[in-house]
This record gives sequence, structure tokens and C-alpha cells, in this order.
Amino acid sequence: MLENLDNGVFWSILGNLIGLIFCGGYAIYTFLRQGTHVRGIGWKSKKDYPKSYYFTLGTLVFISLFSLASIIFRLYTYYIR
Repeated sequence: MLENLDNGVFWSILGNLIGLIFCGGYAIYTFLRQGTHVRGIGWKSKKDYPKSYYFTLGTLVFISLFSLASIIFRLYTYYIR
């Protein structure tokens, strides 16, 4: 599939692809370790800082889903038009 992509389309989805991979990966990491990094304190568990944990996880999942939706939209509009 990537060999058929136009150069402009590839560069337009590259940022979203990076966001999807890194934010999705860190969301999975924080979910599996059941903790989050708190600024100035370090790594803390979900039990100690639940608001920070859920905020971080929610933000990362939102960015990942938004990046995935942007990639799908760009590929859809490129191949349909």
C-alpha cells in the first residue's frame, strides 16, 4: 500500500503516524504499568495519583484516536477523489 502513495500524501500523514505510534505506545505502557509520570515527582502509581493517571491516559488515547482518524480521512479522500 505504501508503494502506491503519492509523496505528498506520505508526508501529510507522517506526523499523524508518529503521533499514533508514540502516543498509543505510551498509553499502552502506562496502562500496563498502572502508573504515570508526575512532573517534579517521578513515576507514581494509579493508586497514589489517580487524577494524573486518568488525565494522561485519556489525553494519549484521544491523540491516538484523532491521529488514526486523520490518517484514514486523508487516505480516503486521496483514493476516492
